[in-house]
Amino acid sequence: MNIIKKKVLSVFENQVLKQGCVLEVRAWDPATFFEVDLHLPDVNMEKWTSVQHIKVKVSAYTYRDYTPALWDAETHTCTLCINSSHHGAGSAWVSSLKRGDTISYLGVGSTFHKPVADRKLLCLGDTSSIGHFLALKQLALGIGDVYGAISFSLESHAREFSDYFDTYLQPVQEKKWDLSLVSWLDQQDLSNEIVYIAGHIPTAIQLRRHLKQRDDFNGDIKLQGFWG
Repeated sequence: MNIIKKKVLSVFENQVLKQGCVLEVRAWDPATFFEVDLHLPDVNMEKWTSVQHIKVKVSAYTYRDYTPALWDAETHTCTLCINSSHHGAGSAWVSSLKRGDTISYLGVGSTFHKPVADRKLLCLGDTSSIGHFLALKQLALGIGDVYGAISFSLESHAREFSDYFDTYLQPVQEKKWDLSLVSWLDQQDLSNEIVYIAGHIPTAIQLRRHLKQRDDFNGDIKLQGFWG
């Protein structure tokens, strides 16, 4: 990045960046997945009707989108669930976080995923989608039950997910060259569900294609890709 562009971006960041505080960081075993509790005093969470994303500064002029989950509108707190198994600026950033750190972010915006009344809400994704689906579950309270499957490459992380979170989301073990979520889908009876797919883009596209080929499925599919 040239000097002029850096100066322009610095001026822009100084004008628009907001700050939050890290309340707690919990690493799973092994430490390639993190829960980060944040206090975001400038965020109004009361009006959220869809799953949100927060654009966090993870290094100089570099941003990553994460999903605020398990939020409390009164205290302006939430939790980010971050998969750091892939090398990159976001993984390095979350691995270095500790309680009391200040985080910078550009803002919080809506995604197209939100609950629909009187429909079965089926979720399919990998570990990068955990926060996304926990947010959908919170929004769906009093509207409908969120269920489905999340694929895990590590058995220890699958156990921690089941132990920590009270959901109808079933952990599924990934196997080499096996699309575990497709196998899980083949065991389900489908009809008029709304299917929310999130995570690895090629896998998400394959899941959507597989669903459209099912003769018993006449519902809707909503896809949110996070990484390729």
